[in-house]
Amino acid sequence: MSNGSNAAQIWFIAGAIPILVAGGGHALLTLVDVVRPTYFTPEAPWVRPELESTGMRFRSLVPGGDRSRPSLWRAWLGFNISHGLGAFAFGLLVLLVAVDEPELLERSQEIALAVLALSATYLLVALRFWFWLPALVVATSTSCFAIATLQIL
Repeated sequence: MSNGSNAAQIWFIAGAIPILVAGGGHALLTLVDVVRPTYFTPEAPWVRPELESTGMRFRSLVPGGDRSRPSLWRAWLGFNISHGLGAFAFGLLVLLVAVDEPELLERSQEIALAVLALSATYLLVALRFWFWLPALVVATSTSCFAIATLQIL
């Protein structure tokens, strides 16, 4: 590998770690909420019981079964667990490629561009829908992936 590729490898590793840690942490905190609502429960105490007692309109599009299941609360928990696992898996995959197969990033620049595009998409979502901490985490990772991608293009 060239010096640029070594630098790219380091930047990919640096970008993968924040997303991996944040995604894993998000999933774990949500698992706590399954047993004892703490982190992703609404601040207003009356809202969660309402979420637990109502279904989703989307569910009515699927025939059969109990239309009130899953409750909106259960769907919220499931979404947050799967979202955290998805971010964790993305970070882990980037980390494994960067550590075990760094030449792949140089040979297949499309992979580097795809990583950058997905991270940038997470950043746009974070800026629009989340708060400052996840946006900062994703901005850090996206910046690292951008620097890495420039090293190999």
